[in-house]
Formats: sequence, structure tokens, C-alpha cells
Amino acid sequence: MAEFDYKPWWSQATERFSAAEDIAALLKELEWLFDETEKMIQDHKEGDRSLIACHAGCQDCCIVNVSVTLLEGIAITRFLRQWDEPQQREIVAKVDALWTAVRGLEDDERMMVRKKCAFLDASGCCTIYPVRPLFCRGVTSIDVDACRSAIADQAFGVTTEVMMHQFQLDLYKVAFGAIASGLEQSGLDGRSFQLCGLTRYLLAHPDQEEVSLRSSALNWNDLY
Repeated sequence: MAEFDYKPWWSQATERFSAAEDIAALLKELEWLFDETEKMIQDHKEGDRSLIACHAGCQDCCIVNVSVTLLEGIAITRFLRQWDEPQQREIVAKVDALWTAVRGLEDDERMMVRKKCAFLDASGCCTIYPVRPLFCRGVTSIDVDACRSAIADQAFGVTTEVMMHQFQLDLYKVAFGAIASGLEQSGLDGRSFQLCGLTRYLLAHPDQEEVSLRSSALNWNDLY
């Protein structure tokens, strides 16, 4: 099969995000992106997804830094605000505790402290799965033991490759870039941030969503 041409997909997604007029429209486009990428992966003939070993409750890789666009962060925090108050208080506490433990850590350092994602429940399942980051959507593995070995090898400075669904990984990388490009073309903030720090900030400052997106004024000190 001929190599997949990502350029038309990049252009289409970028144009849609650059044309959205407000946050509500941008979030609709993000929902479209989630649905469209899933359809494209299902229809793609190269790479059998049945070989993917990832499943609900599999959380070995959920100890890494996760980059998200500001738009993804807004989608996640709006999803969290739909929870009842006790649940919201609990997640705020978990996010705050995790950010205190991992803020400022480089990727390899983050893996070494082995702090699980704040959005995992007691069973290791993702509580924000419908709006999970593109970064998380792209990462897969055909061998759970290989994931564990690769993470353990980091302690010895050894990089071990993990076999993934390459098309899925590449497609979500392109999607991530298309969001950033579309936002920037419309004068909005297309930068990426740490998932934990960004959601912590947005949960505490819901009135800053649009201000942050339009002004590009959010910085590390705000998250810290």
C-alpha cells in the first residue's frame, strides 16, 4: 500500500481550527477531530489494531509527562466541572498533589519518580477518557511487558524501543500540530503545556480560559 499522505489531513484540520470563531466552536472542532481520527485509524489497512495490548486498567505508561494544547486543557477541565462537587474536590486535590511532586521534572526524571497520572481511578482506568489528550491517544504497545521493561531501563539510561501502531502514533502527532497551527493562524495560543499543571491552573481559574487562549499570556510562573 502507498504511504499515507498526511498533508491533506493536516491542511483540513488546520483550516477548521483557524476558522472557528470562539471557544465553543473550537471545542466542537476538537470533538470532530477525535471522531475523525478514530474513523481514519479504523479504516486504515496497514497495522492491525487487534495486536494492541493496551486495555482499560493498563497504566504502566501513565507515569510520563504529557503535553497538551491549551484547547485540550480547556476541554478536559470543562469535562471535570460536570462532575459532582465531592468528585471535583477529590480531583483538584489529586492534581495539586501530583503537580507538587512532578513540576519542573524532565521527561526521564518524571518517569523515575513513578507518580501515576492524577486522572486514574482506583482500578487504573482513565477518568477523562472521552477527552483524553492526543498524546495519550497516540501511544500504544503490542506488548505490555515491553512497556514495563522500557520504563525500567530508563533507570539505567537505556532507551528501549516499544512496538506501536505507527499510523495511529503519526496521525495523532499530525493532529496535535494541526491544532497548534490552526490556533496560531487565528491569533490564538497554540503552545503546549504540561497536562497536570495546566489543568490545575484552569480548574482554579475558570474565568481565565478565554483570556489565556486569546492573549498567549499564560506562562510557567502561572502554573507553578
